[in-house]
Amino acid sequence: MNKYIEYRREFHHFPEIGWTEIRTSARIAEILEKIGYRCKMGLDVLDEKTISFETLDETKRSKEQERAIIQGADPIYVERTGGFPGVVAELDTGIDGPVTAFRFDIDCLPYQEPKRKGFRPFDEGYISCNDGNVHACGHDAHAAIGIGVAEEILKQKDMLKGKVRFLFQPAEERYNGALSMVEKGLLDDVDYFIGIHMALTAEGSPLPSNTICCGCKDFLSDDQVDVTFHGKAAHPCGASQEGKNALLAACSAVLNLHAIAPHEAGMCRVNVGIMRGGVVVNTIAPEAFISIEYRGQTQEVSAYARKRVFEILDGAAKMHGMDYTYVDFGEIPAAQSDDAMMDIIHRAAAKVSWFEKIYFEGSIGGTDDASVMMNKVQEHGGIATYLGIGTDTTNTLHHPEFDLDEDSIPAAIEMLVHALEEIHSI
Repeated sequence: MNKYIEYRREFHHFPEIGWTEIRTSARIAEILEKIGYRCKMGLDVLDEKTISFETLDETKRSKEQERAIIQGADPIYVERTGGFPGVVAELDTGIDGPVTAFRFDIDCLPYQEPKRKGFRPFDEGYISCNDGNVHACGHDAHAAIGIGVAEEILKQKDMLKGKVRFLFQPAEERYNGALSMVEKGLLDDVDYFIGIHMALTAEGSPLPSNTICCGCKDFLSDDQVDVTFHGKAAHPCGASQEGKNALLAACSAVLNLHAIAPHEAGMCRVNVGIMRGGVVVNTIAPEAFISIEYRGQTQEVSAYARKRVFEILDGAAKMHGMDYTYVDFGEIPAAQSDDAMMDIIHRAAAKVSWFEKIYFEGSIGGTDDASVMMNKVQEHGGIATYLGIGTDTTNTLHHPEFDLDEDSIPAAIEMLVHALEEIHSI
């Protein structure tokens, strides 16, 4: 078996949700340093101001470090994380030239992977061993591809100029991971930026194996808001008139949020992904919580969605005679790949026989916080792309039974090495 596929299966077996990717980070650093890189880790690659220490406190970090060691990570590398995930490695040729940065996200999703016969991860022994965590978005493959590109391009160091930077980013699914690396200054000097993702779409259909799209231009901005309605408890058969049912306010909000009309200027998407509330069946619910995500294709659409979201929240609270509080996690901006960078990918893909069909432009159909990095590079005159590697899958992205065609991994590595050769050859 190809060793990079083996790495993918290892990462799949030990999935970790955003901000807990300690074992993954430790293993990536260990592998890269054994082949000649010197890695930066933890707060050497993350900006502290962008990290919520309410969710990543010292106790939590210590627990995740202990788990990583139990699951086979080298204690030396675990200690170097300081309990903070993320790895950066850089190939410095020592010759003046361009700087290229890759983003490889490494976190998983909080789902339960099914343990059933006929599902390859189960049959072949790399099913998730962390209950409630699963690589259902291909980030295990992304990490393996990143290691592969780093190893293969190192073999050509004497024929290259400039610098190649490998960013193994935590917390893409939970956001702020990319922002944290940007705020650390890791994109400040980058001329070329490449982000990748498995299983995007082109011409309205999922990209199958043996295909590639060279970039996407349909990123949606994304904002996430956690809302708590504050009602008043009462007995439903006693002084029920004194109660204020926070669950009713939340339900009113949810139904109307999902009825927000589309906008002619571009895609608008609103979703309530979490709802909970109440304390006991015989008490009017004093509090209720909902988690909202809204996306817009343009700044105009995003502003429209935000305005409607808060109008609905205000109305639901007023209708039921209560207040609400919220936490806004901030907007992930939209982005567009540059044609010039997509051209480089197109020429690189044409050199790889595995790619039988090359789409110049594909579709992400959503959001990825790689857009924060893309915008940063483009702001100072660099060019960027976010490309899709075609791969046959067992299910859609974000499905607990997602698995992919592993032959796409060495093909992606070969293609990206060709892209680097064009950019950095002396």
